Amino acid sequence: MKKAKHTGKEITIIGVVEENEESDGSGVIVATDDDDYVVEVNKQGKRLAQEVDMDVEVTGFVTKNGDGTKRITVTDFEVLESDDEGDEDEMYYGDGDETYDDNDDTKRWL
Repeated sequence: MKKAKHTGKEITIIGVVEENEESDGSGVIVATDDDDYVVEVNKQGKRLAQEVDMDVEVTGFVTKNGDGTKRITVTDFEVLESDDEGDEDEMYYGDGDETYDDNDDTKRWL
């Protein structure tokens, strides 16, 4: 097995959270127009796994396995939701234990 190669810089991607069909059922990927990124299991990765089928903007560090699989260690993410009027609502998920809804400034525990 070849060692993963770390890109060394943080990137931001926009895509859809999907269940990883190649895992044991506990993993997710972020599917973008260009690539799929396997989400590493960490605190933020577990939170992101709760957002299956949602459009998201994800920031994190990317590694590439020897077989070409891209993996992302999530540092934070936003769920992008459309409301009935076509505007986007945003929820921000940072390294803290709380979530803030941009529309009503409500603090929620995760």
